[in-house]
Amino acid sequence: MDFVILAGGLGSRFVKEGYEVPKPMVPLFGKPMIGVLINTLMKCGAEHIYVGANARMQMLIDYLEELRSEGLPVITRPIITDNSYCTLKAASEGIDGKFIAMTCDAIFPTNEFKDYVNAVEESPSDVALMGLTRFVEDESPLYARVNADGEVIDYRYGGEPFEEGTVVSAGLYGLSGKIMSVIPELGLEPASLSDFQRLLAVKTLR
Repeated sequence: MDFVILAGGLGSRFVKEGYEVPKPMVPLFGKPMIGVLINTLMKCGAEHIYVGANARMQMLIDYLEELRSEGLPVITRPIITDNSYCTLKAASEGIDGKFIAMTCDAIFPTNEFKDYVNAVEESPSDVALMGLTRFVEDESPLYARVNADGEVIDYRYGGEPFEEGTVVSAGLYGLSGKIMSVIPELGLEPASLSDFQRLLAVKTLR
């Protein structure tokens, strides 16, 4: 399985909270946050780990190159993009098959993530398998609306949850090269990653 880590932002909220290092480099369990994430991905059989890294964050890029020199399958893609969707598009460029994308602060139990990886591997290549959670720890969560079959049929950024219940995006996106082409083929250009998810949901309903 290929993985894509989105680390193209400026981490402005972390700067406001007094951190002097880029968000992916904030220490967690004694090592940079992104290093903890990469370690989890390796335990889940990562073939390639593509990182869309903000080109202005030299500390992050140097760390990723250090991991690569140690033999880890990390492929750094230094980027400067307009929004989170553009980061996803640039970081996943050239991946034709299935992959799982995630934000750099996606931390989760390894055993649960392995179940998700298996589910993505077993799903059809034209189906996006979005990670959802009922755990809300965000000032502006991306609420998901899910039907009785478990299909995501809409998203709402911030505000109130849908009447069906409180379910939010977990920052995990089971995608493929085929799925990434769907929205552009409709002539649409998402303004953000959350907008991309919403468009996938509302424009591809059967």
